[in-house]
Amino acid sequence: MPDEAPLDVVTAVDGSTARVTLRGELDLDRAEEVADQLSTLATEGATQVIVEASALSFIDSSGLRALLTAREQIEAAGATLQVANPSPAVERVLEMTGTRALLTRE
Repeated sequence: MPDEAPLDVVTAVDGSTARVTLRGELDLDRAEEVADQLSTLATEGATQVIVEASALSFIDSSGLRALLTAREQIEAAGATLQVANPSPAVERVLEMTGTRALLTRE
């Protein structure tokens, strides 16, 4: 486990907006946990969930799936999810998979 890059998740709620900062690597080890944390914010009253991804150094397919699953659940609760400031690594995955328009706003 010492070889694993940690993922730090910091959540700040201001009124109906929740900002979740992800720092490190979002992969299979933490993907489900992150999806659950994000989805819970909408059930707790957030109408906008912003995932700050500028410090996310790596994301794999399970991390991307976590974001898309959370987006679906958050939208079902009447809220929105947006990935803000994607790092180059995240931007590359979003572009390669065609999911950029689903997760970011320009």
